[in-house]
Amino acid sequence: MESPAPAKPTTPDLRFIAQGASAMLYDRGDGHVLKIFRNSVSDEMIAREVAVSVHANTVGLPTAPALGRHDGEEGRAIVYPYLEGPTLMAWLRRHPVRAGWALEQMADLHRRISEAPAGQLRSLKQVLETDISYGPAPMAIKQSAIAYLRTLPDAPILTHGDFHLGNIMMTDAGLKVIDWSKAAAGHPAADAVRSEMLMRFGEGPDDAITNLWRDWAARHLARCYLTSSTFSASDMSMWRPVVALAWLRARQAGRAKSFHRYLNKAMAQVNISPILI
Repeated sequence: MESPAPAKPTTPDLRFIAQGASAMLYDRGDGHVLKIFRNSVSDEMIAREVAVSVHANTVGLPTAPALGRHDGEEGRAIVYPYLEGPTLMAWLRRHPVRAGWALEQMADLHRRISEAPAGQLRSLKQVLETDISYGPAPMAIKQSAIAYLRTLPDAPILTHGDFHLGNIMMTDAGLKVIDWSKAAAGHPAADAVRSEMLMRFGEGPDDAITNLWRDWAARHLARCYLTSSTFSASDMSMWRPVVALAWLRARQAGRAKSFHRYLNKAMAQVNISPILI
């Protein structure tokens, strides 16, 4: 069951902007916004979002660095600079014919993230191992997947962990990345796979026409990314089974049958038994 949202702020200067799975966003009216987290979000995740947003800004990535914490009667919150503009998802709904260009910009932005150092972040491989361990797959499959994961190469590279159209803002100053709460240190190919899955199987409309677009967008995004990245399509294939299996732990998206086919195909390529649907 989803935890209840934080209490609605009583301060009259706060104007509701948006809400997501983990937080609600309010405009303070002074050039700043307040991101108020739901009760289910851990203090560790909030602290990580603060630290990584500042780190990402320090190493030159286009983002809005946290300005500090603000924990009050409304709940636990982070103060951010106000970003004027829609998410890239909202922008694409108004400009569908420019989807190719937008995805190319998104891929270039993701490439820039994949060139940034991770600093003192947690290990992505450890995050994946934990999610696989606590996920719903049969024990034998978990054991095989974790043994395989431990053989994969590591890297001290910044990975966003939740890089999708809703976490990119279209501003007058260009694209800005938001929500670093799932960031980790790891191989950039794993982050590219996660982004591919979010594009194809993440929350949102899943009618036939939209699904065709989502599949095309995921392929186009990967092609754009691979043209200038330091890893190959083979590297993405190497990470795909464990990133997909780890996602089963908390996945709440549509296209379940399509996702399980995607997962089983990826696992078969590295000799891990399929999950029966």
